[in-house]
Amino acid sequence: MRLFPIIKDDVRMRLDRWLKVNFQRPQSFFQRHLRQKRIFLFDASTQRRVKVEASFVLPDDANLRIGMTPALFHELTDGGVWNKLPSDTSKHDLPPELALPILFEDEFFVALHKPVHLATQLGTGMTDSVASRYLHYKLVHRLDKETSGVLLLAKTRLAAADMATLFRDNKVQKTYVALVHGTPALGRSGEIDEPIDGQPAQTSYKVLKPTHPRPDQGSWTTTWLELRPHTGRKHQLRRHCAHVLKAPIVGDHRYSVPSPRKTLHEMGTTLQTYRGRMMLHAHQLSFVHPVTKARVVVTCPDATFPDPKSPR
Repeated sequence: MRLFPIIKDDVRMRLDRWLKVNFQRPQSFFQRHLRQKRIFLFDASTQRRVKVEASFVLPDDANLRIGMTPALFHELTDGGVWNKLPSDTSKHDLPPELALPILFEDEFFVALHKPVHLATQLGTGMTDSVASRYLHYKLVHRLDKETSGVLLLAKTRLAAADMATLFRDNKVQKTYVALVHGTPALGRSGEIDEPIDGQPAQTSYKVLKPTHPRPDQGSWTTTWLELRPHTGRKHQLRRHCAHVLKAPIVGDHRYSVPSPRKTLHEMGTTLQTYRGRMMLHAHQLSFVHPVTKARVVVTCPDATFPDPKSPR
């Protein structure tokens, strides 16, 4: 018989799901072989086979192995040749030109510096993304394609689930820096509580410094802001800046609607100064590590953006 260990990344996964992921056959195929006892659990402590259902959830038990008959293994692997599980492969085997700078790493997570113009995950017509480069990691949050900065990935399913819970419960502190057109309509600092698509959405903001163009320059006055989202709605910072502060982010073509007093030419001159990118940067993530319980602060400096003060 052929035996497979239950590794850390497999814990809490359904057995039929594990089989489908690793052997690329429909779940009905494995359900049939489970009924016929060609797939089973093997208990190393008793040296006995254990019959299980397809819905069996893999436990954290060093004595258990997933087993199958030699004939079935031969059928699944086209002659008994089988690559390692994805979770056993090297995580840093990318060509240098595709690898992203690492800001933080331990056995559970890795934080990368996502550049502008690189999507977090593939969409229609896309051929490159962070997720497609780092196939063996799991996304726990996302940044827009035109947003640069800290992007956190998990190395295991359990770590991803734990981190997703922290994001969902708003226990991850996120700090962004943005350059906006004009000045905030609500003052130099404050709290925005404006629903998005019918869902609660809150953002703290603070003016870092205004920029005033010379009289001979044709660009719009701009302001550097520190932004701290307390919820995670789609395009939350972009929409709050444009619709509530009346100060859209420079380079945000979707939400930047020019004021009647400002021309498209003036906005274009400001945008050209920053090489056509959207001026929003994920500067910092801070959270209590779900495993070690230590506070983790990941910062992503960028020479294009001012460095805000440490988290409050």
